Amino acid sequence: MSCSKLQAIALTLVITTLSQANAFEAVTAAEKDAFYSRSEREVSIRVDPNRKKHRIHPGFLGINLSYFNTTDEIWESYRLPERLKAAGIGALRYPGGEETSFFHWRHPGVNGYEDIWDDPSVWGTSPGRGKFQTTWVAPEIWKSNQTFMDFDEFMTASRNLGAEPIVGLNLSSGRKHDRREEGLQQALDWIHYSRDQGYEVTYWFLDNEPWHHEANYTFSLDEYIEDCLYFGRAIKEQFPDIKLIANPASGSNLNKEWLKKFLSGAGTVIDYIDIHWYWAWGISNFDHWQRETPLTSDDKWRSPPTQRTYGEDIAMIREACAETGFPDIGVMVLEWNIAPSRESEIFSQSLIAVIQAEMLLEFAANGIEMTALWPLLWQTSRDVWPEQDSFPSIVTAAPPFRPTLSSDMFRLLANIQGGTVLASESSQKDVVQLVVDCGDTALLYLINKSDLRRKVSVKWPGLSSDSTTTASQISTKLQTPFHTTVQTAKGHLSFFVDPNSFTCVEIKN
Repeated sequence: MSCSKLQAIALTLVITTLSQANAFEAVTAAEKDAFYSRSEREVSIRVDPNRKKHRIHPGFLGINLSYFNTTDEIWESYRLPERLKAAGIGALRYPGGEETSFFHWRHPGVNGYEDIWDDPSVWGTSPGRGKFQTTWVAPEIWKSNQTFMDFDEFMTASRNLGAEPIVGLNLSSGRKHDRREEGLQQALDWIHYSRDQGYEVTYWFLDNEPWHHEANYTFSLDEYIEDCLYFGRAIKEQFPDIKLIANPASGSNLNKEWLKKFLSGAGTVIDYIDIHWYWAWGISNFDHWQRETPLTSDDKWRSPPTQRTYGEDIAMIREACAETGFPDIGVMVLEWNIAPSRESEIFSQSLIAVIQAEMLLEFAANGIEMTALWPLLWQTSRDVWPEQDSFPSIVTAAPPFRPTLSSDMFRLLANIQGGTVLASESSQKDVVQLVVDCGDTALLYLINKSDLRRKVSVKWPGLSSDSTTTASQISTKLQTPFHTTVQTAKGHLSFFVDPNSFTCVEIKN
């Protein structure tokens, strides 16, 4: 075929395409309103600015720092402080999760998941895990090892970020080795040291997942009650302003009677109950997420008869507190994420960000005071753990630790910290919304859990027609955040949302 014939065909295709596009534009102009007025395409949101529900803690948006994963070299070479600041992190948890049960604050050079109080003959490999960490160091250099994040470095990071520090006390080693008095003194010395250095640490948690079968020591409920009292009374006597956090139950087997037994025994020294929620462990997939609104705390270990939403679980915790005489005890979620499954391994960054956003909206809407994503970094040796659980973070799992779309999602949510939740309702069950009053600024968040693009109409009494709005979306159709247009009128907003997306609308009066 000659070049001239090819050019003619191409020109015909262009003209045809332009004609079709013009026709589509004409149809869109004429029928767009009717198209989006279909029941499945239209979403109505009502905001009641006079019904203020609760304040969001200024440190609501936290993350876990694993002391032995967050090495000095990684921290300094890969701009992690900058990544945390850009994401708007409001709280940092240290020394991490289960590593807390092995950690002795005066010995920060010891490998994670190894207890220096164990018999030296077993030093060098984590019980049941071997040399699983990529940062493993030989026991003979534990004393001189300065590559891990020590407490002073953690506090410097918290101060520089303006983040609330949340610090964990090791109860396990004292119970395991029959050295509880020494364990308590270690905790008191740590708090004294913190005060002497001028560190403002209000929140201390009493070990991590003490009920877990893979913990350094697996506590019975009675043992955990006993040690919470043993540590809590001594700490409160010397430091009455400290807030103590307990983690008495797994998110998978949470029940009111268990909580009431714990609270009846230890409620006098506890300020917060901490529950860890990993959404849909072993069963996380796209269809499961799309079907669930609100999200439930179910997983492969939890039977259907006890299936509850996060909101129902949180309400149950509060009921247990009130019924045992401790209505002022708050609720935190100091470990949370999308749980690993075969399907979750191939989730896109955008889908991860949207699901994580929904979890945070549920926590904020139901009055969780502080959260901590697990983790910032988690690096394990593929030679020891060939198949590794994946916990998506605000940075990629491997160097150069680039920001993910979850970092953008955190950034969009960061401004809710310190704001007040307003009552709102949606016309569609598969839409999740949160409205937050931040004074001169109001924030509307919306997750569209539908395969359809939709028009959202918001009725907002008192909203000025002169208000300025900006809107950003994270959509599973794209791998980058994008801006969208908002139409503003007196008491009314309207905009479009992509399928399976997270939207943030900021309104300034």
